[in-house]
Amino acid sequence: MKPLERRILENVFDALDRLFDHNCQVEDVHDLLFASNIALKDLGSSVCLNDYVNSLESIIKTNDSNELKRELSLEETDKLRFILNDLQI
Repeated sequence: MKPLERRILENVFDALDRLFDHNCQVEDVHDLLFASNIALKDLGSSVCLNDYVNSLESIIKTNDSNELKRELSLEETDKLRFILNDLQI
């Protein structure tokens, strides 16, 4: 794995932790995943974040409370955490 790819994925993992810890909003994680996905594509990475970006976007567009959006987002990105763990990020 390229050093830049690793750093991007570490930032993604950190953003998910911040969301879990109530230190950021779903919109923040969405924006980071969106930008990270573009950067990873440019690097030729095998990690694709499209599904997560789309899921978070759908959650953001709801009229749910911020806490419910957070909970739904954590559920939607749980698999991503496992993928990042498997990559030893």
